[in-house]
Amino acid sequence: MKLTNVIEICPIKYSKEGYGLPDNSDIPDSEIWYKEWQKSVFSLNSNFNPIDKDSYLFDIEVIDDNNLEIILQGFQFDEFENIGSFDGGIALIENNKALVLPTCCGDIGNIKEWKKILENKTEEWDELWIGHPWIFYKKVNGKVQLSDYSDESLKDLINIQPVLEIDELELKIELEKAEKQLINFKNRISKILEKMEVKKFDKISEMLTGLYKTT
Repeated sequence: MKLTNVIEICPIKYSKEGYGLPDNSDIPDSEIWYKEWQKSVFSLNSNFNPIDKDSYLFDIEVIDDNNLEIILQGFQFDEFENIGSFDGGIALIENNKALVLPTCCGDIGNIKEWKKILENKTEEWDELWIGHPWIFYKKVNGKVQLSDYSDESLKDLINIQPVLEIDELELKIELEKAEKQLINFKNRISKILEKMEVKKFDKISEMLTGLYKTT
């Protein structure tokens, strides 16, 4: 089992002129759609792929500095107060397959939500905010059980069934790795922004990665 930070990159921002993003309703075959998707990427180098072919989520460790600089050039850094964290979050991978991915409205700072699992002392089902739809977790005998995605809140659900179980100690170790990965990503962003002569580059890098502290 592996946890990794992923960010969402919409390829339409980097597509060739006159070449729009293919509509997956027109191309129901995911393999064919994926090949068309790759063709639409122009500015970014094609040496990295989404973590899951049905998403625009990329492992931050496969995004090299050249691509990262192109991505950062798309931001309006003069509007400092309006800068938020990258869309995305934590992905749970096992046997090269994404079992849990961040959902709508989730951002890369959601690692804080995963860390709450370790802090929680109860053995009752609780919400793990990864965006919407969310999932729920329950701690049982050193294991962490995860539910399927749900559009319903915890109070409205009856008889939640686990679909995945992971070792709590393994989760702790992987979260520590993911946090170090995120800090390294923040430092990479800071160096690139400094090279781009962006003011408050260090603070902006913290905001983009969800590591910004208001206190």
